[in-house]
Amino acid sequence: RAPLAMVFCISLLMLPSALSAGERRRLACSTCRGIVDRFNQGLADTAKKNFGGGNTAWEEKTLSKYESSEIRLVEIIENLCDSSNFECNNMVEEHEEHIEKWWFKLKKKYPDLFKWFCIETIEVCCPSGTYGPDCLACRGGSERPCHGNGHCDGDGTRGGDGSCSCNKEYTGDFCLDCSKGYFSTLRNETHSVCTACHASCKTCTGSSNKDCLDCKEGWIKNEEEACVDLDECATSPCKDHQYCLNTDGSFLCKACDASCVGCTGEGSEKCKTCSPGYMKEDGKCTDIDECNLPEKVCVKENQDCVNTSGSYKCVCSEGFEDKDGTCVQTIKPGK
Repeated sequence: RAPLAMVFCISLLMLPSALSAGERRRLACSTCRGIVDRFNQGLADTAKKNFGGGNTAWEEKTLSKYESSEIRLVEIIENLCDSSNFECNNMVEEHEEHIEKWWFKLKKKYPDLFKWFCIETIEVCCPSGTYGPDCLACRGGSERPCHGNGHCDGDGTRGGDGSCSCNKEYTGDFCLDCSKGYFSTLRNETHSVCTACHASCKTCTGSSNKDCLDCKEGWIKNEEEACVDLDECATSPCKDHQYCLNTDGSFLCKACDASCVGCTGEGSEKCKTCSPGYMKEDGKCTDIDECNLPEKVCVKENQDCVNTSGSYKCVCSEGFEDKDGTCVQTIKPGK
């Protein structure tokens, strides 16, 4: 491992200026969990270590000794922390004797290193479903924190306050109540199941649009007391160059086709009138090819007409370029 003093200096530059006591406790547990994960990975990486050759009796005996040897332990410990991870290096440095004690004397009796080391020995983590310095049960109990409908603050660490952050369907201190837009399909002292209302409901008692207590914005109750979509397009809410597209609970204003002056929908066939440069043909506005009109539109000498969507442009013919509004020859004849 890198020298501790060097690691400490590097890490100080990377750490937040100040961590609360709760944040330090969470960090300590996370660090310990990472150490155990790396230790277990080290066990796996060194499990099949061999010395080359075949499976001789000497090798079998040597491998058996290596399995619980100090050499193997040192190899694993050397790879527990990245050199820049101050918290990890500091924790290993401080508690290396505990790890050695477990390795040589206790690992058969306590095979779960995380439980023995992080929870019971250096006391930086808690069992799942508990939190805080004294590993108190989370709200809803340690077996099903927040009744299975949320996350317990500090779960498994010596930090946090045990409060519940509920999943979106649930609310309340214990995540037993249904959020707005959901209704209860099961509720007892230990379990609560909330299901989404119909898309039209703000609040409801069931799954259909007839079970709405209140309609969402963009919906309205009909004569059967069911929430149905309000057609906002009936009031023409869009600008002159747009058309209204009704959607469930809302509407969209979309741009008319370039060929239209005002429209009732998408495409050139929905134009109210045609834009300049377009004309009605077969029920839709189509581009007028000004270059093919009987009356010539590009009248200057050595000019060609190029049709564009809704218009045209006059350009100098090949071999000519525009000079102050006149097309002059750039390539002399015969060259």
